[in-house]
Amino acid sequence: MVEDKSHQDIALAIDIGGTKAAFSIIGINGDLLIPIEKHLVPFTSENKADPVGILEIIAPYVARANLLPGRLRGIGLSCCGAIDHEKGIAVLVSNLHWHYMPLGKMVRQAFSLPVFMAADVRMAALAEAAWGIARGTQNFAWVTVGTGYGGHLFLNGKLYDGSHGLAGNFGHNTFDEIHGDPCGCGRYGCFETYVAGPAIARAGQKAAVDRESPFLESIAHNRAISSRDVFEAESAGDSAAREIIENTIRLICINLGGLVNTLDLDLIVMGGGVVHGCSDFVERVKYRLRDFLMTNEAKNDLKVVKESFENSALVGAAADVFIRQGLITL
Repeated sequence: MVEDKSHQDIALAIDIGGTKAAFSIIGINGDLLIPIEKHLVPFTSENKADPVGILEIIAPYVARANLLPGRLRGIGLSCCGAIDHEKGIAVLVSNLHWHYMPLGKMVRQAFSLPVFMAADVRMAALAEAAWGIARGTQNFAWVTVGTGYGGHLFLNGKLYDGSHGLAGNFGHNTFDEIHGDPCGCGRYGCFETYVAGPAIARAGQKAAVDRESPFLESIAHNRAISSRDVFEAESAGDSAAREIIENTIRLICINLGGLVNTLDLDLIVMGGGVVHGCSDFVERVKYRLRDFLMTNEAKNDLKVVKESFENSALVGAAADVFIRQGLITL
C-alpha cells in the first residue's frame, strides 16, 4: 500500500552557522524529504552576515516546500549564538557580527509563514528529545564540542532554558581564570578555551613549535595545525598528540562530572566537529567520566552517546515548528 503524504505536515528547517547555512524540508515524523543542502552565509562589505542575502537563499526552499505533498507548517530557524527564542531575535552572534538582529521577524514578514527561531544547541536537544536517542528520557544534556563547547539541558521531561533563556553555558564555567587564555565571552580560563577545537589546535601548534611532536612539526612547516591534525597524529602513534587529546577528555569529564553530580542526569548526548573527528571520542569520555562522578547510581546508570543525526540542530528546527504549534508532543 502506498502511503498518502498529501496531508502530511512539513517544515522548512534552516541551521545558520558561523560560515555556512544548512537547509532541508522535514516531515512531522522527522524524515528528511530533501537531502541536506549547504550554502555559504553571505556577508556585507562591513563583514556582517547579510540578512537580506539570507532571505534570498531561503526563498527557493519555501517554493520547493510548497510544491511538495502536504502542508507547510512553518520555518524553523536554528542559529549559533545567543538567541531570544520567544521573540526570534539574534541577541548576540559574534561569528556573524549580529547584535539584536530580528531575523525571525524578517523571515516571517518575507514569507508570511510561522517562524520559530532558537539557538542551535537548544534545537539539537529538541531533535534528540523528539525523534532521537533521548526520546522518553526525562533528564539529559546535549553537549557540543566543536568550534565552541557547551550545550543545552532537558530536565523533568522538558527543555530547561533558565530565567533568561541562557541555560546550558557550562562551557563558560571557569577552570583557571589566572593562567587561562582569553575566551570569546570576555573572561579568562573558561573550559571552552581548553577543550574546543581551536584549543586542541593551539595545543598541537605549541607541540610542533616546541618540537615535541615530529608528526605535527612536519605539518607546521607548511601551515597552521588544526584539531584534525592532532587526531591524525594520535592515530599515527604520536605521544604528544595523545597527551593533548587525553587532557582534553579529562577536562571535559571534570566539567560534565560537575553537571551530572548537580543534576543527576540520565543521559549525555554528544555532537560537534571534535566529537566526529575521533571515532572513539565518545567512548573515551564515557569511560573517563566515571572518575568524576560522586554516586554509584550515576556511575552505573549514566549513558553517554553520540548524536542521532547528521545535523541535530537542523532536525530540531523542524521539531520546534511542530511542537510550538501543538502538532507533536515530547
